[in-house]
Amino acid sequence: MSLCTDPLYLNEHPMFRELKNSLPENIKDTRNILEIHDNVLYVWNAKDLCVMTLNVATTHKAGDVAYQKLLLTDPPIFEIKNLLINETSTHLALWGNLGLVVMELPKRWGKNGMFQGGKEEIRCTVYNETVEIRRARWHPGSTNDSHLLVLTSENAFRLYECEADGKIRVINSWKVGGRPAYNSPSKMPGFTYTDDASVDFDFAMPTLREPEKFAGKDIGKNNIVDWNEIEWPILVLRENGEVFTVRGDVFHVNQSKCPVISGTLSMYPPDYENYGKDSSSIVCLQSTPPIVVIAMCSGKIYHAILLKDDSGNRIDGDQNENEAWSEYDSTYDRRTRKEALYVYECVEIELGLFFAHNDEKYNCPIHLRSDKCNKSRYFCSHNAGIHMVNLPMVSQLDEYINAPEKNDDAHLPSLSNQSSSQYLICRRTKHTEANKATPILGLGLLQEPCVLIALLHTGDVVSRSVIDFYYVPKIEPVEPVIDKKKKVQKEEFDVYIKKLLKRETSQPLIKIDTKSISPRECLQLLYHATDIFRKEHFAKQDTVRETIGKKVSALKVMKTQLLKELDTLMETKKELQQTAEHLAERYEDIKYVQENLAQRAKKVLRLVNYKEPSMTPVEKVEAKELRKMEIKINEMNIKLLELKRKSEQVEHIENNESIEKRKEVVFRGDQENTIKNSLGQMANDIKNLITEVKKLEEEVSI
Repeated sequence: MSLCTDPLYLNEHPMFRELKNSLPENIKDTRNILEIHDNVLYVWNAKDLCVMTLNVATTHKAGDVAYQKLLLTDPPIFEIKNLLINETSTHLALWGNLGLVVMELPKRWGKNGMFQGGKEEIRCTVYNETVEIRRARWHPGSTNDSHLLVLTSENAFRLYECEADGKIRVINSWKVGGRPAYNSPSKMPGFTYTDDASVDFDFAMPTLREPEKFAGKDIGKNNIVDWNEIEWPILVLRENGEVFTVRGDVFHVNQSKCPVISGTLSMYPPDYENYGKDSSSIVCLQSTPPIVVIAMCSGKIYHAILLKDDSGNRIDGDQNENEAWSEYDSTYDRRTRKEALYVYECVEIELGLFFAHNDEKYNCPIHLRSDKCNKSRYFCSHNAGIHMVNLPMVSQLDEYINAPEKNDDAHLPSLSNQSSSQYLICRRTKHTEANKATPILGLGLLQEPCVLIALLHTGDVVSRSVIDFYYVPKIEPVEPVIDKKKKVQKEEFDVYIKKLLKRETSQPLIKIDTKSISPRECLQLLYHATDIFRKEHFAKQDTVRETIGKKVSALKVMKTQLLKELDTLMETKKELQQTAEHLAERYEDIKYVQENLAQRAKKVLRLVNYKEPSMTPVEKVEAKELRKMEIKINEMNIKLLELKRKSEQVEHIENNESIEKRKEVVFRGDQENTIKNSLGQMANDIKNLITEVKKLEEEVSI
């Protein structure tokens, strides 16, 4: 295998070698037995009746990481055509036209995140049921991600629940139409049904079951909505191109509140053939508002926006008798249609390489697959290869919804930038025999970077990097926009270059059987590819080269002018720096003088306040009291001085007595009593004076 078609060396890995030998022969229809989730690749082995897994993110060369086999406790007896894993990687659904298998996945741990630490073979519990299935999808409204919704060939839905003990049970079922009559040739492989048969379904954006309860409330700001009050409408596609919705609580069986089936959604602008009679697949992209993609077997893909129907059309019971049926487990809504599909474009993809307009076209069912990491694109797998379709409308709708001014016409979506398709892998040409089978057996997306891994019916694996040439990163404006209405939005140069490089056709990887094609046909194919490169690639690249050359010349002239302006600005900067230094010095001097003047002003104000005679009455009273206290203090000081003198006299007398010890003075009784009384009176007076002095000191706060 060439490095350009297999840069991951997956074809050299032992798992894919074993898978190549186990593929059944004579596969006619495109299917999807390969899935990638959390960088783990799951693929169905029809020979050993098991699921093989491989961690693709850790695989750098062939054989460096071992693969594992998940064995089924109850292998199916029908052919497996599709493989689908839930978001939490707890259950895996395997289904075909005649049956369903639900597998409980084991835990992952250890090196490289392998199941049960890296055991080669693991036996898993499965639930096996024989039922004719058209489509199966995991319900996004399941709180524990354990509900699987299945559309059967009898125009009926079945809702399965995976319980914690490993058991699977049917919790609800209801019909969405009359039972098809198996009397017409099939346009889809493996089925025969009438035009009113349902062929596919998908989930629309979640809505409130009773929006009138939350009228006038800010749902985004206040968490007032319970999970049980949210419903996920189901868009069901019939073979004749009609789309109808199923609403209601599907998780609880209640005969009074069974799912409500609305009438066929109106499609605008109306078309005589109702946009085709060979519908094969439907996908609802999770944008706001949602974009519905409907694929036809002829290669036409319609893009429609799901909006409210304001036309007021009603469904008349006599107008369409086929829609006037009723079953015990379903209710038909014959009221005014609430929603409609507004088709804004039709993309027609090439189902194989054809060189002229009169070449016979090839028709086959187209299987749509959305990209969960990039909602602005989806993939188409069919018997002629794989396409990728980019939708600029998604980013335009997001820009309009997030615009600050909702009524600004500048943010309205424009149809000038139409959707584009890229032919990634081609499996057929005009020389391929009509009966020769060239289906795609599966495709998966490895994220960061995005790599498409496809399994061909020959067992070969093609891995190709997926690049969005029309993706333009959002650049935030550096300067705030003052008036958005008056400002002219200039187109970015890289956006202009990408528009010039945009091409209507693409050159896919051609994977065909070289034994069944002659040298002349190979030469014709080479001429066709060369002509495409000459018209679509080289001519536009020459135009881009001239444009870039003109842009470079203009930028050189602008650079010279800017350099001159830069020199002028540098000189002006030096002058401004000198002026700033001079002003800084003057500022410091002025600041110093100002501080001195401020201090002097404070001093003057303080002195003025002291000399000012204006006093309040209270202040005058307190001043008088202070003066009285001051006079008393002076009197007390005089008395203290007198007392000190008397105390000194007493000390002097005592000293004299000590000197004249021999001299004895004898007092009479009355003299002695008089002296004692005088001394006692003097002591009391001194004590009282000391007490008064202390009180005065406390009052004056000395």
